[in-house]
Amino acid sequence: MQNFYTSKSRYLLALHSTSESFGIAVKDMENKETIIKSEVFHIGRALSNKLFSCIETILPRKFWKQIIRISVAKGPGSYTSTRLTISMARTIAQQINCSLDSMSSFHLMAPRLYKYLDQNQTFNPFWIKDILPRRGIIAGRYQLIKIHQESDFHEFSEIISPQLISEKKAINPSIKASINIEKDIITLINFSEYCQKSNFHSNWRTILPIYPTSPIDKQK
Repeated sequence: MQNFYTSKSRYLLALHSTSESFGIAVKDMENKETIIKSEVFHIGRALSNKLFSCIETILPRKFWKQIIRISVAKGPGSYTSTRLTISMARTIAQQINCSLDSMSSFHLMAPRLYKYLDQNQTFNPFWIKDILPRRGIIAGRYQLIKIHQESDFHEFSEIISPQLISEKKAINPSIKASINIEKDIITLINFSEYCQKSNFHSNWRTILPIYPTSPIDKQK
């Protein structure tokens, strides 16, 4: 691990802060061993003060110009934390002119949670849902498309992005949302690697946080 940082490295950077924990992962695309370096910082509401220092702990600032792609979780979750991290990711991507990918936090959970389905439902659509205090049910719908063995990326289609759902609407089968930043940050950087190897370009301008608890949202 001592040689993880080199002047010839080309880094992928993943950021996930939709809860009170801040997950960061880095992968060097020039390292044939494809080592992922990751850490989760349990910093609560101190993210605004510790955002830069946490990233520098994993990837020193002098290597930021060698970042070739960034990926970020866009919610739902803590709106303040998600907004801060997306703003940071957008700023870096703009300054160094690299692609910025995003996935919803429910989309990132899908590779973990679909395993709770019956085997005969593995490739069928399913819902991931959660309950928001004073707001109701939030849910997104997902389907396994393909498992990319070469990049360890489970490709899921987000059929319906996370949104407020009427209690009268049937959402079956459904699985309760479960936060696991340690695992989901790895899924996020594997997604970024898949996008990089697929030569997919994503513009930082299009990346915005999901905020389904806004008063202007309407239940579906």
